[in-house]
Amino acid sequence: MSPVPDRTRVKLFNWSARHCCFCGKPCTTNIEIHHIDGDHDNNVEDNLMPVCFDCHGELPRYNTEHPRGTRYREAEIKARREQIYELHTRPYLRQAGIKVSKFVAQARTPDGNPIERPLGDTSFTAQSHSTDLPICLRIHITPFQEETQLDAQLSDLYQGRDLWNLNPGQAVMGHFHLPITPESDPFRFRVEIHWSIVDVVEREHEMLPFSFVWSDSARDWWYDPRVIHTRN
Repeated sequence: MSPVPDRTRVKLFNWSARHCCFCGKPCTTNIEIHHIDGDHDNNVEDNLMPVCFDCHGELPRYNTEHPRGTRYREAEIKARREQIYELHTRPYLRQAGIKVSKFVAQARTPDGNPIERPLGDTSFTAQSHSTDLPICLRIHITPFQEETQLDAQLSDLYQGRDLWNLNPGQAVMGHFHLPITPESDPFRFRVEIHWSIVDVVEREHEMLPFSFVWSDSARDWWYDPRVIHTRN
């Protein structure tokens, strides 16, 4: 049996505010870490949850020789845990905005017109709407031409492997390249954005996905509140 690392314990107790992640009651010091799959050497965060003494004894209780009632399944336990985490970390959540454009962000010609990037070079802006707390964003972009996923070499910042660090009110401008040419036919492109916000107590909140669509080279990308494709 390997002990749960102190850093992990602190994080989980912060996320739950020392409430049981099954029954929801406050526990103060009467709280333990439950291993959902029963393996006390499996100390990954997704296998752990803070629980009170009563729930720690109740969760694994089920007599397979006399199968009356319905046992607690892992999916149900984890869903309940996430509800408790969300309840107690929501006060730390701050919102952000995302924009995709063909224009260079916040740049103008001397006569005040926006500056257009080369075809396929796509601007991306992430902005924190917080006035007090920093946040991090995890961004995962999948580009399409009609129904075909594009073979675009996107950096780790756009593939969810690196986080965007945003201080209160900060906007960060970047860009990525898509294989778009004047000969592209049909000229209808979509970038689907799956994203989450990581708060100051390191809790990751999954946001609803959305898209930006480019269907007229003379105009800019436009926001579409839908995603059409299933993320792999």
